[in-house]
Formats: sequence, structure tokens, C-alpha cells
Amino acid sequence: MSKPPQQLSAIFNREGQILLVMVLVAFAVRSLFFSGGIRGSDAFAYAQHAYDIATGNYDVNSIYMFYGFRYFVLLPTALSFTLFGVNDLSASISLYLASLVNVVVVFFLSKRIFNVRIAVIASGLLAIYPLDISTANVVSPDSFIPVLSSLAILCCLRAEDAGSGHPRRILWLLLAGVMISFAYMSRVTSIFLFFALAIYQLYHKNYTAILWMTMGLLIPLAAEALYFFAQTGDPFFEIHRITSLTIANTVKDDYDLGLLLYPKNMFGIELSGLAMFGFTWWFVACGLGIMWQKKESAALLVIVCLVIPFLGFEFGFQSLTEGILISKNLNYLSLMTGSAMIIGAYFLNHVFIFIHKRSHARSIPILLICILAIASMHLYGVYRLDLNARNDSAPYIAVADHLISNPGSTVYTHHFRWPLFLNYFLRYDSSYMFKDLNEMTKEKLDNLSNVYVVFHKRYLEADVRGRPVSQDTVYANYEKTPPKNWEKIVSFSGRPPYNSAVLYKVSEIRK
Repeated sequence: MSKPPQQLSAIFNREGQILLVMVLVAFAVRSLFFSGGIRGSDAFAYAQHAYDIATGNYDVNSIYMFYGFRYFVLLPTALSFTLFGVNDLSASISLYLASLVNVVVVFFLSKRIFNVRIAVIASGLLAIYPLDISTANVVSPDSFIPVLSSLAILCCLRAEDAGSGHPRRILWLLLAGVMISFAYMSRVTSIFLFFALAIYQLYHKNYTAILWMTMGLLIPLAAEALYFFAQTGDPFFEIHRITSLTIANTVKDDYDLGLLLYPKNMFGIELSGLAMFGFTWWFVACGLGIMWQKKESAALLVIVCLVIPFLGFEFGFQSLTEGILISKNLNYLSLMTGSAMIIGAYFLNHVFIFIHKRSHARSIPILLICILAIASMHLYGVYRLDLNARNDSAPYIAVADHLISNPGSTVYTHHFRWPLFLNYFLRYDSSYMFKDLNEMTKEKLDNLSNVYVVFHKRYLEADVRGRPVSQDTVYANYEKTPPKNWEKIVSFSGRPPYNSAVLYKVSEIRK
């Protein structure tokens, strides 16, 4: 017997109110840790390319690293810069929107697969997920990949609901492919999600579904290939650039971190992983165990969409001919965010049921204590991640605050990140000129006049990965024993100490 319209309306209103609360909680938590959108090191590279797109100065032929090809990251940011100018608020609009939409999508995914209670837990878990909170505050592929992944999975389920032969089934499958394509255009390793969905369809012998998803995948990629062909004459320009041996070897040097990187961080053996994931992957592991025990066939899709990408990240290759593994980065696990929240919520639901049955009279206080403990741990992890980002950007802000009142200055730096960072904080004022200290001889250094020179302790002593480097550069000794016409005008003591920086004003040489 169908439920009367009034009862359905009451249920809808109740669910809608719960979902609204979850979205508001997610927004409040992300706002609590608002850092400005452009703070992590990669974010400044994306900001530069986005600004170039917004101002019509983007040249694809000059792009060699992957940052400049991630169009689903660049285009929303460029649109914000165009509409609202270059500032922290405009840089964060699309990030917050993507993160909050994912809370809604995960709710409906969980409800479709299981029930409303698991949907509430999953969306609540996502609202306090440290990785998602962090990526909602820093421009990166992982700001967009989670919602695109969740939408692709939801589209596949909607296609199943439409039934075989229904026109809407084709539309949903096409949309699933388009979502994966957008995720691919955020980071190419998102293609693992397509493999996961294809394997799921193969298992169910839905061969035409794979065809329609493939067509959806190819629509945006074909448009991108046409753009590359028009600009460079090579429709596979991006692939050829980012898989070149030079780039692959760079990745190998900087990111070859072993096969245990992910497990050690996912389960909190490494403190950085504990801050980034909290208890999430323990919940997921336990959820998978219960699903296996109960033969939970309804969860097969999200299980496949979690396991296949993980195997790809762990064992995939950047270069097959050279045997170079795909670079490893903890943020890459964002592709599995939707699946992880649902599986984790499935486990927590069983825990809550167990507590309720065993301690009915005291179940509510016990559950509240558990929720507060999980939330506190996760939010403390976000605090640590946020503090690291703020400490990392502090020396650049300190220098930019001084330079902002001196337009038209020439600034010498000794690391490629400094021009990227300063350009953003100086709002891409073209009157500033940045030059590389690494190209200077001692004679040239001694003859500098009417310029600024920046020294950053971090990159005087270590490389991008924090590995110690020898200080045998020509300029290394100038930080402590500068010429007489070098005046130290900014001395910033950072936290940790390697985030310290000094700014010298080099006056005209008097003869």
C-alpha cells in the first residue's frame, strides 16, 4: 500500500531538514578553518594558470608540468577571478560549492544503497572528514574530484533504476562518463574510477552500459583534444607532455615513497595520515569486513569504486617502459571519498545498533560521547593541517606585505615557488619583476643595485621534499654576510624555524 501524500511530505520535510543541517554543519566547519583557497604550494601554480586564462594570457605550448592541464581545476578558478577579482574569497567559492554538494550527493547515494540512517551518518562523517575540509580550503584537484566521483556513482545507480531500454538510462550512463571525464581533467589518475565502473558493469553483463559510459567519457575529452590540435597540432599534447621521460623521472625522484605509504597513513601509523584521515579508514576496513560477512550485495558498486582506485594508486605506473610507479600523494585518496564515507557509515550504523541493543537506557549518552570523540579527533587533525598551511605561507605574506607598497620593484629569489606565491599576494601586479638568484655569479651579486633579495631558510637548506641540500651555491653566504649596501628590512621568524625568511633592500652602490 502506498503512503498518503501528507505522510510522504512529512518524510520529505524531515529528511530535507536533516540534510540541510548536515550541509550547514559542513559549511560551518569549513568556514572555521578558512585559509583563503590559495595557500598550499600547488595552489599557487593553479592560481597562476587560472589568472592567465582569465586574462587571456594562457599559452598551452608553454606548459610542461601537469598543473597547467588540469582544466576542471583551472576553469572554475579562472571564472571566479574574472567575476570577483583575485582574492581569497573568489578563489574559495567553487571549492566550497563542490564540497557542500558532495555532502548532498553522498546522502542520496547512501539512502539509495541502504537507508536514511546510514545516509545521515555518511553525510555527517563527510562533514567532519579532515581531508575534505582541507581540500575545501585549498585549490587542488582534490577539491573537485570527490563530488565528481560521487556523482558518477550516483548516475550509474540512477541508470539501474531507470531500467533496461529506457531513454533515461542512456542519459544517466552518459552523465556518469562525463563526470569521470571531468574528474580526469582534474587529475588523469581519476581514470581508475572508470575502470571500477566498467568492471562493475562487466560483472552484471551490462555491456551496453560500458559503451554509453565510454561515450560520455569521450565527449569532454574529444573537445579537449580538438583544442590541443588547434593550438599545437597534437591532439594528445597533454599526454605526451606529462608522460615524457623527463617528467616521469622528476616524479620518480620526488614522489617514489614505497608501497607502504598509503596503508601506514590511512591507519594512522604515520601522524600526518592520522591528521588527514582521522579514524575514517579504520571505519572503512571494519565496514568492509562486516559487508563481507553479511554478503552485502547492495554495496558492491561502492566497494569496487574503492578497491580498484586504491590498487591503481598503489601499483599503477607513470611510465611502463621505465617501470616508474605513479607518484604517491595522500590527497589522491580523495577519489574514493564517497565510497569511503558510505562504507564507514555502514560500520558505524552497526556500532550504534549494537550499543542501543546492549545499553538501551544509556545508549544516547554513549552515542553522544562517541560522536564527540570522533568529531574532536577529526577536527584536531584539520587544525594541524590548517596550521601547517598557514605556517608555510606566512613568510611569503610577510614579504609581500612589505613589497605591496613598493610597486615597480625587482625582486631576486632563489626558488621557483617564490614568484608564484608573491605574484598571487601582489595580485599579479605586472610592475613587479622577479629574477633568479641561481643564475647570478658572485660578481653580479656584488654589483646589484636598487633591487630586493629574498632568502628563505627552507630552500637554502632543503629541496621541495625537505631533503637536505648542500649550500655550495654562490648566494648561500650572502644571507648571513651580505655586502654593506644590503639592508635587512624584513626578518621573519617562522614556525617551524625553516619557514623563516629575510628580505634585503639593495641600495645603489656608492663609489
